[in-house]
This record gives sequence, structure tokens and C-alpha cells, in this order.
Amino acid sequence: MFDSLKAMGAMAALVKNKEAVAEAFARVLRELESRTVTVEGARQPDGTPGIVVIASGKLEIVSITLAPALLAASGDDPGRARLQQLISGATNAALKRAKELLMGEISREAKALGLPEMPGLETLLGTTVPGQT
Repeated sequence: MFDSLKAMGAMAALVKNKEAVAEAFARVLRELESRTVTVEGARQPDGTPGIVVIASGKLEIVSITLAPALLAASGDDPGRARLQQLISGATNAALKRAKELLMGEISREAKALGLPEMPGLETLLGTTVPGQT
């Protein structure tokens, strides 16, 4: 019940400050356009990553790089299945980090606007804001 009341208060604050909120939203979008997160996985014997996935702050995959040795090991069905799992895992990890980046930016802007914490914001994209539980 109290969460609903807090959410209603947050919505009232948003409506009252709609121009400031629109400016903050534009700032967040501009900031996220230039930000990326990188996930490296499947370390090779020499320590270099076998797979590198880069995601943008706009929750888009920018690139996926695979080491030649990893590609060579994917010549048979089990190798291909393992490679597909590695790509999926690294991609999901990159998107999770990008979501955390996004939520952190939204949280920072909301605090700067003096908006109260909005219950459920941290689950908007299925993630938590860094530093919160």
C-alpha cells in the first residue's frame, strides 16, 4: 500500500516538473549514446579473451568478436553448441551491464531533480541500480 502511495507521489512530482524531466531524459539519452560496456569471456590459454561483446547504453549490441581458436574449435556439433552458449552468455552479460548503466543514469537524474525514489524503478528493465539491493 505504501509503495502505491510513494509511486503516486513520484508521479505527481514528475507531472509538476515535466519540463525538467524532459530535459533530464534528453541528457540521459545523450549520455547513453556515447557509453558502452564490454564483456570478455572464454579466456584462451594465453589469457586473451575468446569472445568479446560490446553493448551500448541504448541496450544494443555493438559488436561481437570471436578468437580464431574459438572458431576453429566449433567445427563439430558439440563445438558449435558450446560456441552458441558462450555467445549467448556473453551477450546476456553485456546487456545486463548496459541495463545497470541505464538504470544508474536514470537514478542519478531523478535524484538531481529531487524526485523521490520510485518503487519498482529498479525492476523496470529486470535489473537493479548499482549500489542498491
